[in-house]
Amino acid sequence: MYLCISPKEWKLNRANKNSNKKISKTLGVSVEEIEERCKNAVYGFLDKLYDENEKALHHYYRADKKYLSEMDSGNFLMALNYLTMYDRYNDNEMLQKAENCFLWAYRNTTEIHPMFTWQGGVRDGFKPHELYVKYTGDAYITSLGLYQRTQNEEYLFYAKQFHNFMKQAQKEGYKYKFNTNTYSWLEKGFCWWSFGYPVISYLEHFSLTKEEKYFQRAVEWGEHGLSLQSRDGAFYLIDGEFWNSDLTAMELRALVFLYEVTKAEKFLNGAERFAQWLIKNQREDGCWPIGIDKDGEVCAPNVGPGDTPNIGISFLRLYHVTGNEDYLETAIKTVQYSLRMQAVQDGRYPFYLDDPCVKWGFWSWEPLYDYSLSGDQSVHHIRGMLFLIDYLSNNL
Repeated sequence: MYLCISPKEWKLNRANKNSNKKISKTLGVSVEEIEERCKNAVYGFLDKLYDENEKALHHYYRADKKYLSEMDSGNFLMALNYLTMYDRYNDNEMLQKAENCFLWAYRNTTEIHPMFTWQGGVRDGFKPHELYVKYTGDAYITSLGLYQRTQNEEYLFYAKQFHNFMKQAQKEGYKYKFNTNTYSWLEKGFCWWSFGYPVISYLEHFSLTKEEKYFQRAVEWGEHGLSLQSRDGAFYLIDGEFWNSDLTAMELRALVFLYEVTKAEKFLNGAERFAQWLIKNQREDGCWPIGIDKDGEVCAPNVGPGDTPNIGISFLRLYHVTGNEDYLETAIKTVQYSLRMQAVQDGRYPFYLDDPCVKWGFWSWEPLYDYSLSGDQSVHHIRGMLFLIDYLSNNL
């Protein structure tokens, strides 16, 4: 339920043609078109990033230079594209590719040397000597998702390694980055205080194993998260100074889920305060700028488009819990924005569509900073779209 890999986790039936009229009226496109867009984003676009020899995904493609990027720890997150399709269409090839991507990232971007006690930490692509809680969270979530679908105990072994790294981060006073050159934990220096990843990983780990220690750690990380909330309701989770759209969806979801399982009002209050700040700062077209400082000024005016529908999933869950129509309206606006950012003829940026590596992908930035399209963007877009249409079909 907590991983939000596909709507099946929320026990939502797949949207059907009977829902078409109300969904078309709401989103401006039909159920069939959204299904086609999501499927083509994986089978049409993402698969062109997949390397059959390495059995992993290149992170992105630059259309202006016809450049295929390196492979990195993004394979943990990008694997979820395949798991979403596996759940939707029961395609075993999708499951196998998800496993391949996970194992490549585990072997190539995770600290697993037998000598080191910080095993399970996942490396930053730009600074390989830095291990991040956030990237470890991506790995943790994917390992649990694969265990759910395969019942392969090896994935629980990997999950315990990721847990051990997070446990050390917690013992160090909730530090979020470990430097393997200095053997020190850090909280400053473009450090991402991503408390939502531990909360969600631990809640799922508890639901799968019933081991109480994971539930307790989820609550502790959530309480720590609340201590980071600013008076204005926002979470400034880069060095305690900047709100970033990439550190929003998981944190908002974590607080909502913690309220659902504990019934502690403090978690719901924290979620709603954050939600109101987000609504206040949402652009008219449905997205958010990527960075806002503690003075309330936009410091990074570009948009990370995939963050928007991911935040939309969190608003959808908050609507489910509260019934506040403002939250549903916000979720709908995020998907309307998402639809415009796909590389299709009627999209906002219908460029390079004659390039077979472009069509059906999603642009990495807005405005188009480097004409790149990445697999870690598509995973948020397709989930946001599918969660919304299935939810609307089942509940409205």
